[in-house]
Amino acid sequence: MTRAYQTLHRDLTRRKGRHRALRAVDTDLARLEEMLIAFGSHPPRATRSNDPDLDAAIERQIARLLDLREKPHNEYWNAELDSNAGLGAQYILMMHFIGRVDAEKQRKLANYTRQWQTPGGWWSIHTGGPGHLSYSITCYFALKLAGDSPDAPHMVKARDWILAQGGAMRAGVELRLQLALFGQYDWAGVPPIPPWLVLLPYLPQLPGILERKTINIYDLSYWCRISLVPMSVLYELKPRKTLPPELGIDELFVEPAGQRVWKFDNYTDPGVFTLGGVIQLGAKLVKKFEGTIGSVIRKVALRKARDWILSHQDDSGDWGGIYPPVMYNIMALPLLGVDLDDPRLQRAFEALDRFTIHHPEVDGDHMQACVSPVWDTAWSLCALAEAGVDLSRPQYQRHVDWLYSRQILREGDWAVKNPGAIPGGWCFQFYNDFYPDLDDTAVVLYALLWGGGFRHGKCMRSEQVRIGLEWLLSMQNKDGGWSAFEQGVDKDLVNHIPFNDLDNMLDPSTADVTGHVLETLGHMGFTRDFAPVRRGIAFIRKTQDETGAWWGRWGVNYIYGTHGVLCGLAQVGEDMTQPYVRKAVDWLYGVQQQSGAWGEDCESYRHKELAGKGEPTPSQTAWALMALMAAGEVDDPRVARGVQWLLKTQKPNGGWEEDKFTGTGFPNAFYLNYHFYREYFPLMALGRYRNLKCGLKNV
Repeated sequence: MTRAYQTLHRDLTRRKGRHRALRAVDTDLARLEEMLIAFGSHPPRATRSNDPDLDAAIERQIARLLDLREKPHNEYWNAELDSNAGLGAQYILMMHFIGRVDAEKQRKLANYTRQWQTPGGWWSIHTGGPGHLSYSITCYFALKLAGDSPDAPHMVKARDWILAQGGAMRAGVELRLQLALFGQYDWAGVPPIPPWLVLLPYLPQLPGILERKTINIYDLSYWCRISLVPMSVLYELKPRKTLPPELGIDELFVEPAGQRVWKFDNYTDPGVFTLGGVIQLGAKLVKKFEGTIGSVIRKVALRKARDWILSHQDDSGDWGGIYPPVMYNIMALPLLGVDLDDPRLQRAFEALDRFTIHHPEVDGDHMQACVSPVWDTAWSLCALAEAGVDLSRPQYQRHVDWLYSRQILREGDWAVKNPGAIPGGWCFQFYNDFYPDLDDTAVVLYALLWGGGFRHGKCMRSEQVRIGLEWLLSMQNKDGGWSAFEQGVDKDLVNHIPFNDLDNMLDPSTADVTGHVLETLGHMGFTRDFAPVRRGIAFIRKTQDETGAWWGRWGVNYIYGTHGVLCGLAQVGEDMTQPYVRKAVDWLYGVQQQSGAWGEDCESYRHKELAGKGEPTPSQTAWALMALMAAGEVDDPRVARGVQWLLKTQKPNGGWEEDKFTGTGFPNAFYLNYHFYREYFPLMALGRYRNLKCGLKNV
């Protein structure tokens, strides 16, 4: 080992002793390096089979995927990430709120917003989905601010639909706050979001059971925390952007102005003596007496919120690598004394520009929720490797090197509940240093193994993988599973707070992320003899649905979850003939369509009877196929039918059509269309099928 390597090893060993979770690693650095070198020298994947159509399809897709690399440097992949038009509409609202309207940007955002409106007048949160009331109100309001006449046919259609759904009084919590900022909704109808939440983590920690009965901002999922802090500033200061009456949305209320009852709803159990009822009562008391909170506490809370916000901004200008907190911080910080021309806010505007994609066909700007270069690059490399591309060759090392360069070696919010762990994860985006995630870290480590860079003389690469592995293991939850971003963000108490109307403020262990982690651990040589693997399998068994499938948190839905689980179980050496595994296999075959394909609609989150049902898609067909192959079903004729469907639906120059959303942001609230899911997952499935048919082990 090199001297630098030995120095790092000593430092890691010293630090590892401070953290109990890292002591679970049953291998020393030398053994890990041996495993990495062995993996890097594995036999190449198959490049020819007895099926010329299969071989031709794979070759077309390899060429296409390589051509899809981000230009001009071809270092990584980064696809457009569709969500819905609501984010662009919110951008229009933000510009009007801060008093800086870029007319050209507003015109392009409005063009894209109109493009998303359905013939029925509403806006949906996924292709072909039902109307979404809050986003439809947001889009209507934004278009009106952008100059659309309320008498225009598309505005009349939208208004009629909104009124038919009960009107603006039924808007969700977030939209209520946004409307209140413009004087279109009374603050009495907005649940309390007190800024003193940011003070709670600094109070003395309560013992045992009392700690479980209290909440602070670190008990909320990162994506809520990073937005709720600036939202609490807006709530506390209650600024109002005065609009001319003709730009308001009074026409979207069913109730006459004098008959509107402004109150916030109870979204949980209404019983007085239930946990939800007690919290609801507490929220009402906070609301009633919020004006009596001392000015000193108020000033301290707002100052602490300001400090917290500024301390969590990435150097790039982002907050959390996602759109909402950037928008809310641009709105809140000027109220706390940060000028809009301050370099920190200017970087924030630049971050939003990076989220924007122009669609020339409608001359419209799409505001993405975030970007996905690390995720897209890692999966693309895995797919290419499965398809027979030797990633250790020099022309592909730029991609491997780029992934290494994205490792995050600083502490983030995850360290609050996991102190002492060594940083080493990867995030989803270009910039999100405070919130690396377990799913990306697992898939990146898998991709790096395929990179073949683990040779004597390249010890630093082994060290980076070691650090990533240890961080991944240290983040295992007490229930044995892995969550997306942080450890222990799973208090049921959070589900009862009044502003959690979307039920998306927790980050518990999930089967899909746990499956991905297990698959990576299996590729590294760990089996069910390894204690963290055993705990992960126990979590998976405990969370299996009665149908045999697994619910998917970050992809749609039961097909995605079942795919992640079965691939993970197979890789760590689980006996795939066990009854619980066969039950999952039977479920997958049971939802296979006559064409041979699989598809599942986003509405399966709301209506469980739709589990595994929906328009067939290439990505979901690929997930189902890989799950079945992991369970040993490669020779079943039904698997061959699924493969044939992929071959028949591939476009002449490679690629597949997929308009349906198969990615999940928040179930029932926010969905995603990853434009490259239709590119790399089918290629991975076809490559894996060819390898197994040629007798190659799925290393």
